[in-house]
Amino acid sequence: MCQVIQLCVAVAAVTSLAPAYAQSSRAFEVVSIRPNREGGEASDTTTTPGRLSLINATPASLIRRAFGIQEWQIIGSPAWISTERFDIIAVTGGADQLTDKNRQPFLQALLAERFGLKYHKETRELSGYSLVVTKNGSKLVPNTGSGEYAMKVTGGPGKQVLRSTKGNIPRLVEILSRVTGRMVTDDTGLSGQYDFMLEWGPDEQTDLVGPSLFTALQEQLGLRLVATKKPTEVIVIDQIDRPTEN
Repeated sequence: MCQVIQLCVAVAAVTSLAPAYAQSSRAFEVVSIRPNREGGEASDTTTTPGRLSLINATPASLIRRAFGIQEWQIIGSPAWISTERFDIIAVTGGADQLTDKNRQPFLQALLAERFGLKYHKETRELSGYSLVVTKNGSKLVPNTGSGEYAMKVTGGPGKQVLRSTKGNIPRLVEILSRVTGRMVTDDTGLSGQYDFMLEWGPDEQTDLVGPSLFTALQEQLGLRLVATKKPTEVIVIDQIDRPTEN
């Protein structure tokens, strides 16, 4: 009986450490990975159908893209995956355009095969924020024009600016999650497309560059971040290695 129990435990352990590619049936045909020592701005560009170019990318950003998560949902990772950067060129061998969603299994396979990624998923209660409308109501004005969709954050350490054309709340929540480093959920009930500009400084003591993000949301958009805790799925890193160069 003891041997049976030990065998079951061993099987469970192997399953929990299953590499990413075992959960994905799609993989790039050709992958080039080289350390980036020149710095510069990180870019993420599908240059042609079936080809993905990731320049100056961290392994942490690869994991985020591969699983559609934020960096705070990655648990147990070594520090180097957020600091070391790589240039990656990958080809699928097909002619399909790689969208954010359909490239995920390819990136999961790449992480398993070239970075030795092994992981398991857990649900943990994490601190975060609920985005709600203030008691005075939303200040967002629905888009009525014909401009193309765009939501982008620009600026430096002293001031951040989010410009939105035909923007939506789900995308705003993603941006707020990245900026705050915590899970943000949408509890606004707003489902339209909006044009707006949000400007904020890094904290309450930066009167010269603007209000904090929390204050700016209330004053400029009529929205508020409320502290909360919610069960959240996370990726727990069991193993990850630096890749060998091509």
